[in-house]
Amino acid sequence: MSSGPAQHWLVGVAQRAGLAGADALNLPAGTPPSEAWAAVCAALPVRDGDLAQAVARHFKLAVADLSAAAPRALKLLPETFARRYHVFPLREDDRRLTIATADPTNLDVEQTLVFAAGRAVVFEVAPPAVIDQAIETRYSPERVVEDLLGKVGAEKVDSVSVVEEEEQADVVRVQETEAAPVIKLTNLILHDAVTERASDIHIEPGRAGGTVRFRVDGVLRQYMRIPMPALNRVVSRIKVLSNIDIADRLRPQDGRTRIRVDQHNYDLRVSTVPTRDAEKAVVRILDSQGAPRLEELGVLQHDLDRLRRLLAHRNGIVTVTGPTGSGKTTTLY
Repeated sequence: MSSGPAQHWLVGVAQRAGLAGADALNLPAGTPPSEAWAAVCAALPVRDGDLAQAVARHFKLAVADLSAAAPRALKLLPETFARRYHVFPLREDDRRLTIATADPTNLDVEQTLVFAAGRAVVFEVAPPAVIDQAIETRYSPERVVEDLLGKVGAEKVDSVSVVEEEEQADVVRVQETEAAPVIKLTNLILHDAVTERASDIHIEPGRAGGTVRFRVDGVLRQYMRIPMPALNRVVSRIKVLSNIDIADRLRPQDGRTRIRVDQHNYDLRVSTVPTRDAEKAVVRILDSQGAPRLEELGVLQHDLDRLRRLLAHRNGIVTVTGPTGSGKTTTLY
């Protein structure tokens, strides 16, 4: 009595983990890891994160946290190895390199990585899709920016330009940061901020990624989440436009520039602040050409009359106060 074809190791893991429907799985042993994970997750059904936990328990390994990957580990494993063997380096010490993999059974890959890194290899388990995303984000940040721009119309990014002033400094630095995807992503952020009538743009780093938020009518609204490599390049691009030293990331800096969006000029006031891992930037958008008249501010007629009487005095001071986003700058303009 002949036995059936050998099953993929992932089928055995699912069966031993007691996942519902695992006994009916039929997956050939030679199926590539990405296809095997996708097939098991679709057939059971189970989330790839839950399947990763089952695989880790089966092989007595840890579940990989790719958001906490150390930059030094990337230098020990070239991008070609990471893509060829579908692995991602997490952290290292003098003797070991911890690597995320979706196939901890592949001993040939383990031996190859030991030779390439010059250290013992310790596997941790992660789904193939998570490893793919980490490779793209950390090894090829420009490609991540291009993916973010993939569904954006060219008219948005092409409608933003810098208004040249009489004194243009640091021309070399501007040229060095003019990678096309970075320029397009920065232009997209500026264009959408102006379109949504935002008063400020907040570009904030985080542990797992960065966040871009717009302040509209005094309320901060999340606009976009982007990987940290892309966020760092956008901040550097904005610093160059504002004549801020991009080499100095250890102290707060301020700058200014003027841009043209859809044939309309806007003044930008830029402030950068160092954080533990990156820089945070805040961009104030000022529409000096479109400043409303006093009658258009929505001030009650009684208060408007009082304001006009105060402005008519030859001396004295009128103080405009209020919380962020309440309209102080608009009123002063």
